[in-house]
Amino acid sequence: MKTDKKLSSGFLALATLILFLILVSSTASAFTAPLKITETRITTHGTAGNPDIYGNRIVWADTRNGGSNIYMIDTSTHKETRITTSGSASNPVIYGNKIAWLDERNKNSLPNPNWGGQDVYMYDLSTKKETRLTKSTMEKNPDYPFSLDIYGSKILWGVDGAFCIYDIPTHKNNWINTSTSSFYHAFYGNTVAWIYEMNAAEGGNLYMYDLSTHKETPIVTSNSAGSPGIYGNKIVYFDLRNSNTVGIGDIYMYDVSKHKETRITNKGSADFETPAIYGNKIAWVDDRNGNSNIYVYDLSTHQETHATDESNQTWPAIYGNRVVWEDNLNGKSDIYMGTLS
Repeated sequence: MKTDKKLSSGFLALATLILFLILVSSTASAFTAPLKITETRITTHGTAGNPDIYGNRIVWADTRNGGSNIYMIDTSTHKETRITTSGSASNPVIYGNKIAWLDERNKNSLPNPNWGGQDVYMYDLSTKKETRLTKSTMEKNPDYPFSLDIYGSKILWGVDGAFCIYDIPTHKNNWINTSTSSFYHAFYGNTVAWIYEMNAAEGGNLYMYDLSTHKETPIVTSNSAGSPGIYGNKIVYFDLRNSNTVGIGDIYMYDVSKHKETRITNKGSADFETPAIYGNKIAWVDDRNGNSNIYVYDLSTHQETHATDESNQTWPAIYGNRVVWEDNLNGKSDIYMGTLS
């Protein structure tokens, strides 16, 4: 049989091209670009702290006018808005159009106002209405940290031995008693996580409560956990089981659906300040470079990156590919945002 040489060479060239494209495609799919943080300075007054983020909105507490008030910026429009005028607001959290915070404006109503007292307030960005959520002012005690978190149409606050779930549509407070003293609460969906210990830097036990089944479950019982954050089925927390230094340890993660614990860091340099999680990304404070810096780890790519080492950075919050933190540069405190790419 006679072979057509032109046709044969054409098939050979086509096969070579296909093989080349497969190799290029395989190489491209195997390559993952490095995880990087592009930093943006949000405030410039040197008086801001305790940030939180949801979508394009960042909230924080600011003392630029003497007292402490809540401010917000929309990063899409670069418009800044002052939310409170009480001069006694702190610890803001945001979800959708709702901002909640702690406020000491009613502390003089307590029998001993020297201790201080606080209430939970909420501001609705859509209606521009402020609402006091707590029915009575709660005594403020430095030994008993007060927790505040928000998810969907519910706001959580709590202190020693119990926490409250406030339902925004019905305006109802639902107090839930726990079997242990509970501090440093985190809230997502039907899951509440907390630490059984007054001082997170010294560690405690990690517990979880399912609001739908009313079931309480211990997660970490080695008296070493602290400061939980939660997203979906994943709870992240500081842990000093492998450390001999108070307040310095590692970041761990617990998958509720798989009942599996994973150690995220192994440097023994993570700070006890609350780690944050959104999707597959975890943010925390780490001292490995001499300063306290914001680190981010991607669970899907197993890559890690960090913000610049110029100053001490604290209190990270994360949403999507953006992480915000309090940055203490030259003795002043401002809010920075890092965009992950």
